[in-house]
Amino acid sequence: MMDKTNITLRQGLEKFYKEHKSHLSHHKEGIPCEVKNFFRSHDIAHVLFGCDISLFGEGAVKIWTIFGTTLGFWKHIRAYQKANAFELSRNFSLSHVLRNIFRFLLSIPALVIRAKKMTKPLPWTNFEPHLDTSISELRKEYNIRVLS
Repeated sequence: MMDKTNITLRQGLEKFYKEHKSHLSHHKEGIPCEVKNFFRSHDIAHVLFGCDISLFGEGAVKIWTIFGTTLGFWKHIRAYQKANAFELSRNFSLSHVLRNIFRFLLSIPALVIRAKKMTKPLPWTNFEPHLDTSISELRKEYNIRVLS
């Protein structure tokens, strides 16, 4: 099996889409282009920061996005509101929330510290030049240390 970090960002994104196809509603027809673009950047963040789509993973990718990308806090909030992304939280069962919420809350300081230790913020929209670069190279370039 190929090491996930030695594949390109493009391959990692394709793998992410294949693994989570049934849970990603932003690929449906009729979704505005602006919303699709937002979620493509969001999905790239999932891949680069090593986050799954559990409540823990979604929370972690938000912290990484706020502190480790060029999007920042307020643009992040506005983009989520515009994309109606808060609706996605309704997909989590109570037992899933209870299993993940404390782990997420306890990890916030480590996530913020790791994001602040990045060498530069990850571009939120201009990721096309990075699509054919390996995930491991990008993590090294930006000093991204995923939280396992």
